[in-house]
Amino acid sequence: MPTGDAGTGRPETTPKDLKLKLAEQALHVEWRDGVSSRFALPQLRRVCPCATCRTERDASSGNPLTILKSDPSGIRATSAQLVGNYAIQLFWSDGHQTGIYEFRFLRSLADESADGTRGV
Repeated sequence: MPTGDAGTGRPETTPKDLKLKLAEQALHVEWRDGVSSRFALPQLRRVCPCATCRTERDASSGNPLTILKSDPSGIRATSAQLVGNYAIQLFWSDGHQTGIYEFRFLRSLADESADGTRGV
């Protein structure tokens, strides 16, 4: 899934190529600055940037007795589409589809993972 001149135009936040591999539930990104990143889709779901997921994460962080709505381990990505030239939208088996993963956000996750501060 080539992206053309996507993102902000900066090589470090502009994908040169995106590959969604549903069988292995992974998103592979080759950035224009030569860095390659691999994202496990279940982990991307856990950091979904949509307002609903952010609100749920914020609410659960202060409550040690949080009850999960469903078992997240059974949720799989089913497809994706580019959003303009700045993001990718993932569609999930439970019907969730409001998460828009900006390329800047993905690159920040990749950079944090490389630093050992966050695994994605």
